[in-house]
Amino acid sequence: MKKIIIDTDIGDDIDDAYALAVAVGMGCFDILGVTTVYRNSLQRARIASALLHALGTDIGVYAGQNYPWREKFCVEPFEEVLADGRPVIPHYSPAFDKMPVQEMPAAQFIARQAELYPNEITVLAIGPFTNLGDVAKKYAASFAKLDRIVCMGGSFKRDKAEWNIRCDPEAAAAVLAGGVPLQFVGVDVTAYTYLDEEDVRAVTAGKGEAFSMLTAMLQTWMRTHPGRRPIMHDVLTVAEVERMFCPYRQCRLDIPLDGPYRAFTCCTERADAPIVSYATGVDRAAFMRFFRRTLEGLQTQKTMV
Repeated sequence: MKKIIIDTDIGDDIDDAYALAVAVGMGCFDILGVTTVYRNSLQRARIASALLHALGTDIGVYAGQNYPWREKFCVEPFEEVLADGRPVIPHYSPAFDKMPVQEMPAAQFIARQAELYPNEITVLAIGPFTNLGDVAKKYAASFAKLDRIVCMGGSFKRDKAEWNIRCDPEAAAAVLAGGVPLQFVGVDVTAYTYLDEEDVRAVTAGKGEAFSMLTAMLQTWMRTHPGRRPIMHDVLTVAEVERMFCPYRQCRLDIPLDGPYRAFTCCTERADAPIVSYATGVDRAAFMRFFRRTLEGLQTQKTMV
């Protein structure tokens, strides 16, 4: 089984939670751990721990960095703010307070796993890049032993600075320069994985603890984002660890840190820029079938257990 670590900002948008469920449901991954990042990583870790418990797994969860290297994080108008300025993560509940989180910091955990399993680990990066940037900076030799990084990030139409890159472009640039092969599934492709009304009804029809939690999180997201459709950016990225639904191209990539293109993912002719692969499209119909089937399979597995 392919060894993976999932680095996530679960608890804001809804797709991280479904991505975690799908990664478990695919049944083809040895998930070594889940790491959390951005704004309030401990609350995110407890959300992930609660969901993994509901899914019937004992995968360890490791809290990482709250603060980007240079950027200031944003707080939404509907979010409660703690005394230290960090927000209460929208999908967090006091019921998660006692969920177990490992003591080791996320970056140290990733580095240690890379040493234990050199050239075997794929990191699935579905949040801002701060944790991975810290590994590249503090544990460079260990970082180089990762097999590859598959990330939900960037926009290769060069029309915007995508969220995960924009939240910490300095860390993203450090990851890009770190020498580990990078596979990007950009927002210009993942935007097609939206859920219509029928899809929402289907993914909320499951029974059991995990589906109750996922449905509650989805309903919270829809209440705080009226008029917007849920988009499964991170679920597609999970699937693309196996390259299931997207064609790819390669380019030399630059992430500018200053000027009007700060945090853009810019293909360049510069000879010293790293070569990456990036998705250029998606078979939406096939992806949606896969997504719904995987969730249905999770319910069957849980029932059998």
